Amino acid sequence: MTISFPAFNFQFGLLIKKCSPTSVNHAVTQLFDRLGPELVNTIFPINLCDNGIEFSYFHQLEDDGTGLRHIKTFYTTPYRATDKAPAERNHEFVRYCLPKSKSLNGLTQSIIDDMFSHINSYIRFSKGDKTPYNLVKARFGKQFLDLINIVRIPNKKVKLVSLV
Repeated sequence: MTISFPAFNFQFGLLIKKCSPTSVNHAVTQLFDRLGPELVNTIFPINLCDNGIEFSYFHQLEDDGTGLRHIKTFYTTPYRATDKAPAERNHEFVRYCLPKSKSLNGLTQSIIDDMFSHINSYIRFSKGDKTPYNLVKARFGKQFLDLINIVRIPNKKVKLVSLV
């Protein structure tokens, strides 16, 4: 599962079981627990999900257990990739590392974190020759990046090559 911040071309991933809404909710709950309520409310006030079965329980995450709504969930229009075009564009980088024809069964969260560290360290001309990593660091702080295990890769060491 990928989580995107279109304004920054930033993306990271959480390892989930395919077609498992319970796995998605568990992964996101763990992420939110790691971040704490203040960061969650600041970084994730609105969430746009696609209509895959994996997200069919995502709305349950809107309530923090106290009856207060702390995030809002919206779903894309079925078969309309334009609803989340920036995220789809960013997925091109993921496909450099994880080609569609290859099995994802051997992936670990560590491999995913490393892949997104490289992707987010790739300079984007559309962002004034800045990296998504640096843009998110300036907006949300290094603590957030540390909590999601995304590190800055030096420019000359960035690799967008097949991992599987």
